[in-house]
Amino acid sequence: MSRRARENSARTERDRQREQTRERLYHSALDIFRRDGVVAARIDDIASAAGVSRGTFYFHFPTKDDVLLRLLADSQGSISDEIHDLPDDAPIEEVLQTMAKAMASTWKNDPDLLREIGTVALKVTALALPDATTQHPVQLALIPRFDAAVERGEIGTLIPPELLTEFFLVNLFGAALSWCGNQILPLDFLLSNVVSFFLKAAAP
Repeated sequence: MSRRARENSARTERDRQREQTRERLYHSALDIFRRDGVVAARIDDIASAAGVSRGTFYFHFPTKDDVLLRLLADSQGSISDEIHDLPDDAPIEEVLQTMAKAMASTWKNDPDLLREIGTVALKVTALALPDATTQHPVQLALIPRFDAAVERGEIGTLIPPELLTEFFLVNLFGAALSWCGNQILPLDFLLSNVVSFFLKAAAP
């Protein structure tokens, strides 16, 4: 094996080990967050559970918020996949109910983490303004669905699909965060009703 091939092989192995360490830290952090709460969670406990040093945690996740942002990104990715898996001509009600069901399934057993993620998401949004132009995966998945729904006459045409998407997500996420503090109703039932109310308001 040439020197370059050996170097490439060693680099690949280091990258693999680094990714494995990052995954251990991520899942250990979530376990500690669930056990102790995010605020009370100690970095030393997370690092110990992952079998690494405190400094290694900070190398991969500069703050505890970064762990929560990773969890938010993962949940957005899985929910957007559910939307993409639907047929292109799926009615908008099916699309939105699919998202509501996926969101409820993701968070129904993690109200405390959902509340923490809501706080972090609001902080990130506030820091990004006024030049926040990036759209997350769920937005990108929903915008063409709303556009198609408008063309089919399922929704009124007064509001652009981009704004419809934002209005819907604000309503759905807001309801989910409210549920964290008052779980009198099952999350899937609550979010399903948010979809119904939204579609009534957006009807042509």
